[in-house]
Amino acid sequence: MIYDDIQRAIDTGAIIEIAYTKYDGTASVRRLSEVQYSDEFGRTHIQAYCHKRNEQRTFKISRISRVTFINSTEAADEQAVLINPANVKMPYRFNRNKRVFELYGIDYNN
Repeated sequence: MIYDDIQRAIDTGAIIEIAYTKYDGTASVRRLSEVQYSDEFGRTHIQAYCHKRNEQRTFKISRISRVTFINSTEAADEQAVLINPANVKMPYRFNRNKRVFELYGIDYNN
C-alpha cells in the first residue's frame, strides 16, 4: 500500500504527508512535494522537497508508516499563507528613498 501510494505521488506530482520514523526511532510527520525515487539509493528511497525542513531530503520507504494525499486546495491555501499572511503588520514604513544595497559596485537605487 505504501509503495503504491508513493508511486501514485510520483506519477501525479501530488503533495503528500508522511509519517516517518528515523533510524534512531524519532517519529515525525512530513509534508512532501516533487516526490521521486532517489538517484543515489534507487527505488528503496525517495527524495522530495520537505516543507518542514524547507529543502530536498531523502527518505527510506520502509520507514514510512503512512501516506496521506493533500488536496490541491489545501496545498494552495498553505502556499498563500506562507507568501502573503493577511494578519501580519509591518513594524516599519517602507521608505522609497532609503538606500537598499550595493552589490559588486552596482548602485541599484538609480
